Amino acid sequence: MSLRAYILINTQIGKTAEVARSLLAMPEVKKLDIIMGPYDIIAEVETENHDTLSEVVLKKLQAIPSIQHTMTCPVVKLEEAH
Repeated sequence: MSLRAYILINTQIGKTAEVARSLLAMPEVKKLDIIMGPYDIIAEVETENHDTLSEVVLKKLQAIPSIQHTMTCPVVKLEEAH
């Protein structure tokens, strides 16, 4: 079973679209929205497990220079299909 998480992202001013393009190139990113409020982007990611999620955040996302801050929110229970 896979692990899904939402990652809230702050970017440098004027760099949100550039960061969004970089994120959309990652196979783990399943959905992405540019939002208003305390964060600039919310990305839905899917990985095999917590270790893989950590690698995505620490090695891929935080390697993007225009990302200033991330908050990772793993889903604790997937909804059953109706």
